[in-house]
Amino acid sequence: MENEIPDGLIEIHDPEVDVDQIMAQIRERVHRRREEAGYPRQDLLAFGAAAYPGELEGEGVDADLYYHLRKANDLYHQVSVDPLLAPSPASRLPILGRLWRRMRQEAHNLVLYYVGRQAGRQVMVNRHLVSTLNRMAVQLQRQQEELEALRNAVGERDA
Repeated sequence: MENEIPDGLIEIHDPEVDVDQIMAQIRERVHRRREEAGYPRQDLLAFGAAAYPGELEGEGVDADLYYHLRKANDLYHQVSVDPLLAPSPASRLPILGRLWRRMRQEAHNLVLYYVGRQAGRQVMVNRHLVSTLNRMAVQLQRQQEELEALRNAVGERDA
C-alpha cells in the first residue's frame, strides 16, 4: 500500500504507515492542547491549494468533469506577459529611429509591468478557484457514493 500526501511532497512506501491515521492523531492532540490552554476549538485548514483529486472510474463518474478539472489544474498558473514589439518603419529613420525604438520599448515595459502585476493577482485567484473546484469534486464524489449506498439500503429494505 502506498500512502501519498495530497500535494505530492512526501511519499511513504510502508504498508504499516497510515498517513490519514497519523494526521488524525496530530489534529486531535492539537485540539486537546488548545482546549487545555483555554482556546476555543477550531478546525485547522489545510496548507496550500487543494490537490487535483485524480480521475475516478466507475458508475456515476462524469468523465468530462474530471477532464476539465485536470485541464484547469494544468493551466491556471500559465500567464504570459512577454514583450512583443512589431517592427516599426519609424525605427529605421537615421537620427530619430533609435530614440523612437527606445521610447516604444520603455512604453511597452511600463504597460507590461502593470499587466504583470495584475496577472500575478489573477493567478492567485485562479489557484483559489481551482482549489475550490478540486474540493467540490471530491465532496461531490463522496455524496454520490453515499447516495448510492442509501439507494441500495432502501432497495434491500423494500425487497
